[in-house]
Amino acid sequence: MFSLLVLMFVMMFRATGATVEVVLPDDYKGVPLDGRVLVFFSKNLTGSPINECGDDQTTSQVFGVDVLEFTAAKIATISNTTLGYPRKSLKDIPPGKYLLQAQLLRYVEYNRSVGKILLPVSCVNPGGGDGEYPAPVGTLFSKPMVVEWEGYALKNTLAAPKLVLSNVVPKTTSPGCAGMGREDTEYMRTFRMKSPSLSEFWGRDIVLESCVLLPYGWNLPEHKDAKYPLIVAHGHYSAQWFAGGGFIEFPPPKNASGYDKIAQEGAYELYQEWIKPEGVFKNSRALVIQVNHENPFFDDSYAVNSENLGPYGDAITYELIPAIEKEYRGISQGWARGLFGGSTGGWESIGVQVKYPAQYNGAHAACPDPITFSSYTTIDIYKDHNAYVYDSDWKETERPGQRDHYSGQTIGFGHPYGQTTATVREMNYHELVLGTKSRSCGQWDIWEAVFGPRSSTGFPERIWDKFTGIINKTTAEYWKKHFDLAEIMKSDAERLAPILKNKIHIYVGGSDTYFLTNAVMDMQDFLESSAGTAYNATVLIGTHGGRGFEHCFNGYGNFQGDDTVLPNSITRLHYVSKFVPELCEHFAKTAPPNADLSWRY
Repeated sequence: MFSLLVLMFVMMFRATGATVEVVLPDDYKGVPLDGRVLVFFSKNLTGSPINECGDDQTTSQVFGVDVLEFTAAKIATISNTTLGYPRKSLKDIPPGKYLLQAQLLRYVEYNRSVGKILLPVSCVNPGGGDGEYPAPVGTLFSKPMVVEWEGYALKNTLAAPKLVLSNVVPKTTSPGCAGMGREDTEYMRTFRMKSPSLSEFWGRDIVLESCVLLPYGWNLPEHKDAKYPLIVAHGHYSAQWFAGGGFIEFPPPKNASGYDKIAQEGAYELYQEWIKPEGVFKNSRALVIQVNHENPFFDDSYAVNSENLGPYGDAITYELIPAIEKEYRGISQGWARGLFGGSTGGWESIGVQVKYPAQYNGAHAACPDPITFSSYTTIDIYKDHNAYVYDSDWKETERPGQRDHYSGQTIGFGHPYGQTTATVREMNYHELVLGTKSRSCGQWDIWEAVFGPRSSTGFPERIWDKFTGIINKTTAEYWKKHFDLAEIMKSDAERLAPILKNKIHIYVGGSDTYFLTNAVMDMQDFLESSAGTAYNATVLIGTHGGRGFEHCFNGYGNFQGDDTVLPNSITRLHYVSKFVPELCEHFAKTAPPNADLSWRY
């Protein structure tokens, strides 16, 4: 009879009681914590489950739950009802041996001018860059624990696994704009300024940081009175100057290998070319800046004004850039400013050029994030009903969100076969588990935060229901009016076309990993129509040997006029040598009468 009761209890526990517990150490004496507790499962028993979570097939499993005023006296519980990714529930985890690890991503209250809100402390870490970062400083995490999971608890016991957040991500030493812990060198400068407009919006001091690459001759006596154009290299947060490729005064160390060696060779090659009196940059001397504008939603603000992030566009264009130009002898006029970037930086380059048409004089945008929402990757937010499946009376075909793989660090060409590696639903569920209310620091969430209105809760208004995928048409209309770049160029062509003529240049691979090709083709259709030809913009869709380039294609070759077909992993290191001379040539051709051309040496 006793054994029967035990069996009944165990069966009930299996059915309803699958849990994992996460706690702070008993001796934790800090302030109560707000944030998001994540628990990761991995079949790789020697790895770090936290670092394996992603959108492709190598991902670990993750579950997430919000905590408020979390202390050593409380338990964060992952249960059968806790949403997970890719498996939705703990009950979907089959019996087996797994490596478990927990993490607490901390939130803090921001007293914004539009209302208080609880958001991540940070989405970045100075130890990372180019969209890839270790966990933010102050993040708590547990040691990995190997468990034998019975589908409801630890094997041979009714106890739930208990993970202790006994470790914390320490403060990271920044590499500095010049690398190797250096902020300033002969050619590199670090510039910081408190933004009045952003500080007012966020209710705390917001400091914008820029790494400024000075041109050859800037500090020579014969050019002491020269003034220079300024070119913004838009892209992800990076504590070290990174404009697609890096800039370093030393060749790679002898022990360098793989793609790291290739990247270091590219950075040294740029340095060697940059400091030549002749060569690629002759008559193209300019200040080339990279701006760090990380925020609680993402590693980057998209460099425009938005309801949720505040006036980043005005802060960069009207506060930061004039201050840099004043400090480093910039010309400080719109005809002598340009933009380039890839992916996020590609959208920013076009977006900033369109939003501030007279303040900049040219944008080269590679593989830009969706520049029109008629093809928001694989979704038409205006016509489609559901973001996760194609509209059909009878079928429910999942929309692909990622195909093949990012080829930016592949040695040689990628191999685009069009294989789906993640669906739109999977990618959005992943973000929803990492953070509710657009707090995942992820790609789809930052698009909502930038492009969307602020909801009555103070958080970004969803473009679609994150669970069902049903599109909010009211929100879609807001996106269309304020951030659909093709629609803005169409609807305001009479005003914009004369200002933007010859300024917009777009590049994308024919098989972009994230389906960014689609929006570029929609923009191309408009630009080649009778309504769009006045812009005289250029679009290049990249192929090699009949195959489309993957993410992130920025054109053929490494230099202006070079049409050599090279892999993305090589051309991505040469944004500066490709686009700075081309922009400078355009500046010179379009300069007003009696303009300062002292930079042409």
